[in-house]
Amino acid sequence: MKKFIITSIISIIFIFFSCNLPKEEKTTSLVDGEKILSLVTSALDSSNNIKNPIASLFDKAKDKSYTYNKIEIDSAVNGSRKFYSLLLEHPIPAYNLVAVIDDSLNLLLKDVSLNGYIKAKWKKLDNRNVIEVTDEFKSYEVFNLHRYSLYYPDGNKYNLVFRTFTFFSSPKDSVYQNIVEISDSLIRTKIPKPKFISFADSVDNFTFDRMKFRYVSNKNLFDSTILKEINNTQAELSPNHILNKKSVNDILEYSADNETFTADENDFRFQIPKEWAKIYNVSLSQDINRNVKGIYFVNQKLGSTVGIIKIPLTDSAEIYVNEKLTVVKEVGNYKIRQSELKQDLKRFYQTFEHSCGNKKYLLLIEGSKSVYKENEKLFNDILSSFIIKC
Repeated sequence: MKKFIITSIISIIFIFFSCNLPKEEKTTSLVDGEKILSLVTSALDSSNNIKNPIASLFDKAKDKSYTYNKIEIDSAVNGSRKFYSLLLEHPIPAYNLVAVIDDSLNLLLKDVSLNGYIKAKWKKLDNRNVIEVTDEFKSYEVFNLHRYSLYYPDGNKYNLVFRTFTFFSSPKDSVYQNIVEISDSLIRTKIPKPKFISFADSVDNFTFDRMKFRYVSNKNLFDSTILKEINNTQAELSPNHILNKKSVNDILEYSADNETFTADENDFRFQIPKEWAKIYNVSLSQDINRNVKGIYFVNQKLGSTVGIIKIPLTDSAEIYVNEKLTVVKEVGNYKIRQSELKQDLKRFYQTFEHSCGNKKYLLLIEGSKSVYKENEKLFNDILSSFIIKC
């Protein structure tokens, strides 16, 4: 009986102190997928994003949220941290975006180089969370391409470590590149023998270069062969995908680095209706044959674009377009040259060159032939509003 009383007293004391112990607080992320989606939508639809912590994702190019084909958010957990991938797919590739942020809204990755139809997924590889992205698009009306990209964590950010094409089709042939092995040190691919396109080998090995933090191959069989096929083809380009041969070179990372001349809105005056979306630092003209980018205005409803590109004073428009320009106006040191308005089965296009003092700009317009006649005055008003501030 004495033993029972002592045991009961000890139990009561234990319960008393247990009830008064501070409860352990559960740590939670600052955000979740729904919150991030809300921030993304707000950043796209609002003109005032001073307090939006992810507004910098769209500092160069964005459209209203309802215009995107899809906006997807996925997540992966590493220990106590949670990472979110954002995928935005738009009919105009310049608005495409894949990004990674953590649960404190730190930006770890931003990639705006993706085209066409995009898919992204997290994958566990050697105890780390990596991201695989595929995009499918056209380089011409006659070519279809599929591409694979791989991103690895590197400290407090994610980096692109591998990118290659995995499918290419043309009127001549169709060919695949299968990724058969991925490890920390090696990515191995195999190319099934196609009917007509010739490859020097059927196997390619990409080894991980730790200094460059990416997988590299001395052969790069698939991409180099595709580049040759595209460069040997003359075809009409599609305005909603990769729009010229040079941009294919850029994607394959074979283009030489040239001096960049950036279009500066402080250099000129220009009036265009607000329904034309403005996109910075892109190349959307299929008539430009050099690697130059500028400011483009896109009207999806009219299927038309207007591009403004700054070029060196010593260059002429004929270096950039296969058109002959003639002087139409010259007042003092201000000169305007223009090409003839050209129309083919599907589209219209025209090039203007403005020069004044030490500044020279190209003005390019192109669009659907079917809308030109009824909107001719609108197009002329837009083009005639451009003037360089000398």
